[in-house]
Amino acid sequence: MKNNVPRPVKLFLLKATLLFAVWKLIYLLYLLPHRTLDRPLTDAVAAGTVATLNTFDHSRPYSTREGTHTSIDADGHPFQEQGMDLFLGKEKVLYIADVCNGLELLVLYAGLIICLPSSARRKLIFVAGGLLFIEVINVLRCMALVQVFLRRPDWLDFTHHYLFSFLVYAAIFWLWYIFSRDPVFTKKLRVHAQVGVQ
Repeated sequence: MKNNVPRPVKLFLLKATLLFAVWKLIYLLYLLPHRTLDRPLTDAVAAGTVATLNTFDHSRPYSTREGTHTSIDADGHPFQEQGMDLFLGKEKVLYIADVCNGLELLVLYAGLIICLPSSARRKLIFVAGGLLFIEVINVLRCMALVQVFLRRPDWLDFTHHYLFSFLVYAAIFWLWYIFSRDPVFTKKLRVHAQVGVQ
């Protein structure tokens, strides 16, 4: 039976698998235990959220402070996680854990762009612009979560886990869609598809 999978698709799957394996290995063995990327990224999201909130709300100052919280893992065991607490005056209004700093989304987004066939210039533009765009969205998401906590705390769980997560993923898929409209990529798929049919 003839294999009709286009060569660009095979290359994409191979590159994506290798990139994912290498990333997870480096992240879990070195970057995660030392918070090498998580700490500055969590700090940046918290600082951006506070700066944005203070720009639009002058009633009381928002501030950040590093915090440690106890969470429960999938097996029911408690563990300590680090992140940033956000305060409105002396009232804590949000906790940004490392898992909420957007790192995995940034890697996922950039990884897919890197693996797809396109010019280096187009990849650079979409990776740099996309990473900045995703971080801005994450800051706006955290800002909105603070407002939900202050005005409708009963909606916090739904907006945090579902509504705002959906909006962030939708934005990332939109960026991927725009990138995939590259004529070079489309042409390669069409040419290899026709070769496979013959």
